Amino acid sequence: MERVKALVKPAPAVGAELTTVPLGKMGPTDITVKVKAAAICGTDIHIYNWTPYAQARLKLPMVFGHEFCGEVVAAGSNVTKVKVGDMIAGETHIPCGNCFLCNTGLEHICQDMKILGVHVPGAFAEAIVIPEVIAWQIPADTPPTVGAVMEPVGVGVHAAYAADVRGSTVLVTGCGPIGLSTIGAVKSCGAALLIATDVSEQRLNMAKKYGADIVLNPLSTDVEAKCKELTNGLGMDVCIEGSGAPSAIRQVFACVRRAGEVVLFGLPDTDVGLDLVDGVIYKELTIKGITGREMWRTWYRVEDIIKRSAVDVKGIVTHEFPMSDFDEAFKVAKSGKAGKVVMYP
Repeated sequence: MERVKALVKPAPAVGAELTTVPLGKMGPTDITVKVKAAAICGTDIHIYNWTPYAQARLKLPMVFGHEFCGEVVAAGSNVTKVKVGDMIAGETHIPCGNCFLCNTGLEHICQDMKILGVHVPGAFAEAIVIPEVIAWQIPADTPPTVGAVMEPVGVGVHAAYAADVRGSTVLVTGCGPIGLSTIGAVKSCGAALLIATDVSEQRLNMAKKYGADIVLNPLSTDVEAKCKELTNGLGMDVCIEGSGAPSAIRQVFACVRRAGEVVLFGLPDTDVGLDLVDGVIYKELTIKGITGREMWRTWYRVEDIIKRSAVDVKGIVTHEFPMSDFDEAFKVAKSGKAGKVVMYP
């Protein structure tokens, strides 16, 4: 297998191209994976749209995509963790393995991090060569739709475990696929009251299925007033922000109680004005930023959640397409009305 079909960002303009590219060369610690399914992420939409975010990170041409699962079809001479025939899901963050953070259990925020599908060729392809270090073995009977979304589900699980949600009142803003994963994980951890917000009624309906006790649309409801009303004027114990909308980010700081916890994983595309004095310092808040998944603690937690059926991981996928229909797949993914969109090479 010297060449593979792949979805490439060929030029600095909106769109992508399905073409054939050389399969990367496999080193002694690399594996070759036949891709079974790959999901579209917000990062992929940035790349497809060629936003400033993508412009600052990609060198073109580049095969993109990073949420995937597949079968190991070849392994380098020094590979020890996986073997040919194994099914794996892919971690996105490729750590250097040598820096201070890698050596202290924080590989997912490595100082010399490479991102699959951003800095190195990605998973929107028939096959991909990856370092063994980012392969997570999954059971052979795992549905491809589940294997392909374990990575984004892991972001939601990481966020849910970043604060003490047990017996707590929790607000989750943004009910996209990762937000739904957060809601499911928070509920499985024993939150006392879970409020979810989104501007999409379709996503709010999905949030109810994933465990939200109350869903609110900020376009028609005063979310801060409602949160105060439901907590005897205190505000929420924990607020988890997943939309990236500046208005939602400001909202969680207004809704959280004094000495509460704020977890942030939504990525704003512009500056966010916050009142740090009254909104953070005088409240004595604990704030945690979330990126990716802890390697490998979060993956063990995702595996456990799937085994216990604590979160309907497969249900997060609402649309499936052959990769040849990538334009339509991206149109659906950008609509804001879908869950995860999965493509098949």
